[in-house]
Amino acid sequence: MQTLVRLQNVAHKLERNKITKLGARVIELIIRLVYGCYLPAGAKIDPTVHFHHNGLAVVVNKLSVIGPNCQIGPQVVLGGRSPIVGAPKLEADVVIHSGAKLIGPITLAQGCIVGANAVVISDVPAFSTAVGVPAKIIQKLT
Repeated sequence: MQTLVRLQNVAHKLERNKITKLGARVIELIIRLVYGCYLPAGAKIDPTVHFHHNGLAVVVNKLSVIGPNCQIGPQVVLGGRSPIVGAPKLEADVVIHSGAKLIGPITLAQGCIVGANAVVISDVPAFSTAVGVPAKIIQKLT
């Protein structure tokens, strides 16, 4: 497990306890300064997630959920879509290539792939590939 993910998991545990919220903020700051990415303590990130290039310039919304064995490239954004409340949810084995933007309360089902620099604003079905701006499904494996 990457040190980056370990730190975020510790911050997530501290976030749940009102007394230790300051500790969670300190860990968030350390992640931001050392790794150059924003992984808030509120986000649920599985310990098996791998951030390529140590999560360089990755931004994750505090409401995001990232499932097991996901791979996330550099400069990826998992963000909200105002005024809609919510953030992306990644199920198991999702691969997101560099520069992709996932916007709003969407779900990326198991085994899907998001191409580089794609902008995803709707759900992506299982075992499919999404590319483009806005992202379109170009391949679906059954």
